[in-house]
Amino acid sequence: MGQILVLNENRLEREITRNILAEGLESTEIVPIAEEETAIRMLREENVDLLIADVPRFDLRRCDMMAKARQVSPDTPILVTSAGVRADIAPHVWRLGLQDYLLKPCRPAWLLAAVRALKREASPGLNDREEQRREQYLKLLAEQMRAFCYKKCTDVAKDYLASLHKDIHNKSMIRFQVLRFAEGLVQLGDPLGSAARTRLACMMEQFRLRFDQQVQKYDTYLVLKKMLDVIFTVFEEDSSYQVDSEQRVINFIDRNVRGGISLDQAAEYANMSSYYFSRVFKKITGVNFITYVTDCKIAVAEEMLVETDMPVISIAYELSYSEANYFSKAFKRKVGMTPTEYREFHCGGVTV
Repeated sequence: MGQILVLNENRLEREITRNILAEGLESTEIVPIAEEETAIRMLREENVDLLIADVPRFDLRRCDMMAKARQVSPDTPILVTSAGVRADIAPHVWRLGLQDYLLKPCRPAWLLAAVRALKREASPGLNDREEQRREQYLKLLAEQMRAFCYKKCTDVAKDYLASLHKDIHNKSMIRFQVLRFAEGLVQLGDPLGSAARTRLACMMEQFRLRFDQQVQKYDTYLVLKKMLDVIFTVFEEDSSYQVDSEQRVINFIDRNVRGGISLDQAAEYANMSSYYFSRVFKKITGVNFITYVTDCKIAVAEEMLVETDMPVISIAYELSYSEANYFSKAFKRKVGMTPTEYREFHCGGVTV
């Protein structure tokens, strides 16, 4: 039988939490506790599956208690409940290495979902499966980084997020796994020098602090993409990385598609005339420059239409189309339906 500790100084809240968990969980012993010392002792001496700790505010005493709980039982997940402000709570949660938090008042279903997710995370079988998935995608990412293929790197990140959201339906678990993947990406950037390491570390810290971002798939993808941009900037600027000249140009275009890169800009980057670059580019890719850029933009637009609720006109401007009508016509030529029709078909009528 599993055991969950409910640490709360308020007797009524302890009992309410105990009743919610007892009704929603099977084969689990719910132990209400009022004293922090008792919680620490039980964490040290007994096999505890989860600690739910109510923290009215993260003062020095409570921070010390959370740190001690992590020290005496590092494998026990900790779920914090608090009536505080999200912006104050999230930084403490992540700096102390706690797994999740809920703002009060919260619905019983939210509490049960968070508890079930953390209990599953503590399951060796699930940990093994998710670690295997994560390592597999990080290995693919490392291979594409060594080949200096920017677009394939972003595709790997995108595919990992898609597989995660397809197989896992609990937001807390998704958030936990995404953070681990992002940490793996940062580690891949370790050999690239102190400047890159510092930037990636800062981005990782901001990612942790923006606690809810990791469950928004498209927003998460953009963060991972920015991390990859840091890495590929090093590849571009450091001549010791012997990137093939053709791949270097393709990377430059792929990284700047959203900003409306022109043929002249790409040709200047390649140190060629526009006419000669156009011929070389078609020989490399099999399509002309305008077609390549347009296809890339439409692919991004398809993702944004499905994964976000941005208005069509905003998506057009985001992709450097000066007129929404021109964007809609280009989209329909490529996809066979207008952006609005595409969103309605895939999302069941999201308002635009």
